[in-house]
Amino acid sequence: MNLTGMERRVSVLERPQNMGGIDPLILVMETLTDTELGLLDEYFSLLKAGFAQAEISEMMGIESYQQTLAIADKIEEELRVRQPMRPERRGKPLKMPKEHRYDESGLGVPGDAEA
Repeated sequence: MNLTGMERRVSVLERPQNMGGIDPLILVMETLTDTELGLLDEYFSLLKAGFAQAEISEMMGIESYQQTLAIADKIEEELRVRQPMRPERRGKPLKMPKEHRYDESGLGVPGDAEA
């Protein structure tokens, strides 16, 4: 479970959204109850404040803490399900131009000079 990644995506909810497609996280978050959202908010607030996981579980209570982790797992699973599949690439890879090397002064290295 990548809590830091999820925290970053949750913080996106606080910023104005562009008018493009709807972020899958928003769709998932809309399925949560107010209680679940409150637990996540409390958990991420404590996490941002710099508390360790053991301290957070103590502050929240073991039941609430475990419920919060279950909610985070549920969100991660939903995001995996909603993530669009990338099409398989076919054909040859694109040939990239040769990169030139530079020494400390910013000048090209003589071996890279083309005739």
